[in-house]
Amino acid sequence: MILGQISLDDVLAALGGIEAAVGRAVNPTVYSSGEYRSKLASGNHYLNSVIRDKKVVLFGDEDELRKVGGVRLAGTRTDES
Repeated sequence: MILGQISLDDVLAALGGIEAAVGRAVNPTVYSSGEYRSKLASGNHYLNSVIRDKKVVLFGDEDELRKVGGVRLAGTRTDES
């Protein structure tokens, strides 16, 4: 999943031969920040599972993903007293 101002065609071009390199299919989904926030707020199953489940973040981090989506998860930090 890619959040930002880029077209799916540009993402696919950038991925080039990545499928052969990783040995599996890569199926990117591209959302603008506004589209991401809107779909998340409306209960989009895919995006809610992305927020909930484990993920591999290549750029940015999970806090940034939650901030862009306006998501606040209580009790997710274990390093606070």
